[in-house]
Amino acid sequence: MSEFMKNVVEEVLKPYQKPKENPLNKRGDQRPPKPAVTVSTDKRKQEIPGIKRPNYQRDRIKKRLSVGKAEKVNSNYTTPGDTRPTGKTFEKPEVSREFVEGPLAALQTMSLVQGSSTTRGHQRQVPRYLSSNESSQFIGRSRDGVKAWLFSEIHPQLEGAFQRAAQTCSVGVITSSECTVGQLFLVNEVMREYASLKYYLTWDKDNQGGFLLELYDQDRERLLKVTKGLFQKLSQNSYKTLKLHNALSPSPWLTKQLDLKTPVNGIAVIEGVDYYTSVLLMDRLFKRTGEKNFGYKIEKHYLVLHGNYDLVIKVSDELQKDADRVR
Repeated sequence: MSEFMKNVVEEVLKPYQKPKENPLNKRGDQRPPKPAVTVSTDKRKQEIPGIKRPNYQRDRIKKRLSVGKAEKVNSNYTTPGDTRPTGKTFEKPEVSREFVEGPLAALQTMSLVQGSSTTRGHQRQVPRYLSSNESSQFIGRSRDGVKAWLFSEIHPQLEGAFQRAAQTCSVGVITSSECTVGQLFLVNEVMREYASLKYYLTWDKDNQGGFLLELYDQDRERLLKVTKGLFQKLSQNSYKTLKLHNALSPSPWLTKQLDLKTPVNGIAVIEGVDYYTSVLLMDRLFKRTGEKNFGYKIEKHYLVLHGNYDLVIKVSDELQKDADRVR
């Protein structure tokens, strides 16, 4: 290697040295020093003129932001030409039939029930609404105070208002301030004709309390017919002061109410005669005919004859005529 080349190589390999100052600048240049140029250490702001360096990190951020905005509108949208994965794909979940009929259906049902409970109330604890023709009604009142009602499918809160359970049936009610023996005969007729009817009866032969009859039946129309019929008969009898009642082969229920100890073939009752008037009538009968082949029972407000039906009917007719003359 020549000496010249060796010097060149040494100069190149020498460490960097501060260039020597021009002595002319020290003496003649009195201008103030130029302000120092501050070089920012932020590499993102350093640019070399004429050369454009791509910022890959910034480009990736822009792409992710653009993809996120696109996914809000359409989750399946991708940038044209972009083959790189864009992360998770947001797809619209499919609702299966089992989900609709299972948990979702239960949730919807619960929400509907809770939402309607405040406006519709306790609908399951209330009976169905009846039409005006089927609702409870007041049947009527007679001149002497006999009253009748019909109650249809009584409200659960009022079931205790009756003497027997009445959850699923209609109730017919007849009341009177007085007890008469004729009421027993009318009830006996109803019980014979409608054996399936259930009833509750309050009656006192000495008329110490009022008369109460409650009839219970599933058939509302039939119960209405029976209650109206009984009320009409009791109202008609109230116009008469002296009444005659009779029964062939009376039921055990009737004989028990009349306090008869043995079964009888026939019964006749004269209602409307007091105790001593009954004594007078029997005294006249025995003195006039001497008939003794029948039984009798003198009560406070009526006279009972029992025995052979034909004989009892004959004697009761004579006694009724005699009672009309006495009164």
